[in-house]
Amino acid sequence: MEIEIFEEDGNGTLTFGDCTFDVYPETKTYQSMMSLEYDYYTDKFEYRIKTNPIKVETRLIEQKHEPPERYSVKDGVVLESAIRKEREGKDWLDFITSTDELIDGLKKEVEWHEGWAGNPVSMYILSKHPEIITPNDHRRYLRQLSEKIKDATLKVEMALKSDETGLQIMDESEDLDIISYPKTKRDVMSEAELESAREHLNKVLEQLFEEKSEKYVGISYNEFRSGKEVLERVEFFLNKKPTINKQDDIADLENEDIPNLKNNVINETSSGFKFNVFLFVIQWFWLFIVISFALWLISLIVTIIQYNFTFAFFASGILALFRALLRNK
Repeated sequence: MEIEIFEEDGNGTLTFGDCTFDVYPETKTYQSMMSLEYDYYTDKFEYRIKTNPIKVETRLIEQKHEPPERYSVKDGVVLESAIRKEREGKDWLDFITSTDELIDGLKKEVEWHEGWAGNPVSMYILSKHPEIITPNDHRRYLRQLSEKIKDATLKVEMALKSDETGLQIMDESEDLDIISYPKTKRDVMSEAELESAREHLNKVLEQLFEEKSEKYVGISYNEFRSGKEVLERVEFFLNKKPTINKQDDIADLENEDIPNLKNNVINETSSGFKFNVFLFVIQWFWLFIVISFALWLISLIVTIIQYNFTFAFFASGILALFRALLRNK
């Protein structure tokens, strides 16, 4: 999933998939915007950064839906009465999420909790606070996350190779779990065999992805499922050149593993870059006209002085008159 970043005045906007995130480092807040078929969601979050270990914690402070404008969360408080009133008589919504489950979920969101490390928003937030996490520490954190995913993937592959029932890591598919049996094998299984296969799969997943298990690979199943995307996001941010807005920040990045960083202060604001090029071209054209006119004028005067005897006659006469007037004084 491609990530796009637009930065201006220290703030940043990330887009990936159908989601857009506006990040405001100065206030340590961000908001997400997502459009569904008949609803437009805007969620506002506060965040804080922990350094030992490095992680981003967030809490929901506002959730707005429109049209028409209505709120589920305001000032970090879940508006239970408004939610229940809005969903009253809409039993079909319970097939998606029951009202109580929705409220319970929001109550967890408004409390401080750790953000998912594989979330590109968390990765971006860490890059925007060099006063808390230095660029070198941020890159180290990303490398560690990458190695954690890769190491866990190898452990899962080795474990499945020894599985006698034929479990495999499947290619990306909409109707298959990432760890499952080949379709050709499932198609010939009886109902009893499918039930036994599901029980075995659940047991294997528990052994590999439960922290209390002796065979725990180091990440959750959800992290494993999204491992490919996480690795792509890590590479994106490792290759992203930092934006430096203050001269003092250059010294802090002196040891950064980016060639000639101090001589290449980069502003990633696309519109700003285009404006500077336009201004440069206009100034260049204007100076060209001024200098060309000045050179033409000088060459004209020199030509007149060298070859026009009438000019020489009158010029010498004026000088002689000027000298005579000085003597009379």
